[in-house]
Amino acid sequence: MRVFEKVLKSLCVVLFVEMAIVTFMQVVSRYIFGVSFFWAEELARFSMVWIAFLGAAIAIAHNSHTNINFFVDLLPKVIKKYVEIVQDLVCLFFVVCVMFYSWPIVIITMKNLSTGLKIPMGLVYISLPVSGFIMILYLLVRLYFKFTSREESMGDEQL
Repeated sequence: MRVFEKVLKSLCVVLFVEMAIVTFMQVVSRYIFGVSFFWAEELARFSMVWIAFLGAAIAIAHNSHTNINFFVDLLPKVIKKYVEIVQDLVCLFFVVCVMFYSWPIVIITMKNLSTGLKIPMGLVYISLPVSGFIMILYLLVRLYFKFTSREESMGDEQL
C-alpha cells in the first residue's frame, strides 16, 4: 500500500505543479501580453478537483480527516476501539453512497464536452468514484487491522 500511496502523492504533486504553471502562464500572458489562453482556467480548475479528491483519499490513509476526538480520547481503550470502528463504518457507508450516486452523473457527463479543453466532463466527475474506491480500500484495510486487533502495527508503514 505504501507504493500505491507514493503514486497518489506523486500524481497530486504533478497536478499541482501543472496547475501552478498553467495559472502563472495565464496571468503573465493576460496582463503582460494581453493574450489569454482559453483552456488554461479550465485545466487549472479540473486539476484542482482531482487534487482535492485524491488528497481526501490520502487523508483517509493517514486517518487525518477532520474529526473531534476529545471525548473519544477520554474513553477506555476497548470502548475507544469500537467507537473508531463505528466511525470508519459510517465513513465507509458514506463513501459507498457517494460512489453509487456519482456513477450516473459520470455516465451522463461523458457526453458533454468542456468548453475550453473539449474533453468529456465525465473525466472530471469520475474523480469522485475513483477517489471513493481508493478511500474504500484504505478504510477496509484499517477496519481489517482493527478487527484483528493489530492496530498497534497499523501505522503509515502499513497503509
